[in-house]
Amino acid sequence: MKSLKYLLTAILAVIIPLSAAAAGGTQKKKKKKADENTMEWYYELEAYAAPYKGSCDVKVWSYGPDVITARDQAMKNAVHGAIFRGVPGNSSKRLTALPPLVEDIMAEQNNKAFFDAFFMNGGPYLRFATKTMADGNDEILKYGKKNYKVGVIVTVQYDALRKALEQQGIINSLTSGFAK
Repeated sequence: MKSLKYLLTAILAVIIPLSAAAAGGTQKKKKKKADENTMEWYYELEAYAAPYKGSCDVKVWSYGPDVITARDQAMKNAVHGAIFRGVPGNSSKRLTALPPLVEDIMAEQNNKAFFDAFFMNGGPYLRFATKTMADGNDEILKYGKKNYKVGVIVTVQYDALRKALEQQGIINSLTSGFAK
């Protein structure tokens, strides 16, 4: 009886770590897929609420292999959109479009080191975005077997982001065209 007990313990000691490693590998694959979507900047934006005091609320539709990873990319996508794409208007809410902060289409490539560091996971972009609603209020759409489209409301600190890009020399300040 003792040998059967030892045998079962030995089998469990091998199986449990292997199953945990397999689960961790799955999460890593999902995170990698979400990061690939983000590096390709695969998302959609729409104006959600009128801008106030230098910020704007946008609805970001992020894509991912599961809801959590798509949701995690939302703030990064919102900041990227404000910088390079602008925020499309929303006629049903009578919101006008916001132009991109960076007008030079080569700015992202010309400042690659800055933007790679800026948009890395947990990077400085987080200072300019705030998720405005609890996770339970996000819109979740499933398409295909393992793909999700998640709509998240994010507040982007538009003016602070502009100032940070001006300080880095990526864009000109709004007053640079005026004579002193």
